[in-house]
Amino acid sequence: MPSLTPLLANFSANELSLLSSFGDSRGYQAEEVVIRQGDENDHLYLLLKGKLEVYQDVDGMNKKVATLESGDSLGEVSIFDPGPASATVCAATEAEVWLITKDSLDRLHGANPKVAYRLLSRITTCLSKRLRQMNDKVVDLVNR
Repeated sequence: MPSLTPLLANFSANELSLLSSFGDSRGYQAEEVVIRQGDENDHLYLLLKGKLEVYQDVDGMNKKVATLESGDSLGEVSIFDPGPASATVCAATEAEVWLITKDSLDRLHGANPKVAYRLLSRITTCLSKRLRQMNDKVVDLVNR
C-alpha cells in the first residue's frame, strides 16, 4: 500500500505492510457507487488512485459537494462513530481505494498499538483541520 495519503506519511514500509494486512483494496469503475448516503458505514477509505465525487441529497436533489483525488481520505468520522453515511460517494474515474473497518482497526490496536495510535492520531488531526475550516465558513456566513 503506497503512502500517497497524508494519513500515512512517514509510516515505514513494515508499518504500511501491517496496515495493509488489516484492510482491503477495492477497485471501482467510473460512476460506480462507493458509499451511499444513509447506508450504515464503519469504514475509513483512502483513495489510492482516481477521482471520487461526493454528493449530498438536499431536498431530493443530489448536490456535488466535493471532488476527491488520489491521496485523499474519507469516512474518518465513521471510524469513531459508525452510523449512516452523510453523503453518497461515486467514482468519477476508475478508482482504487484502501479501506479499513472499525473492527479491523480495533484488531490492529491489539496487534500493534503504536501503529494504531499513529493512524488514529493522524485521523484526529485531519478531523480537527476540517472542523476549523467549517468553523471559518460558519463565521464567514454569519458575518455576511
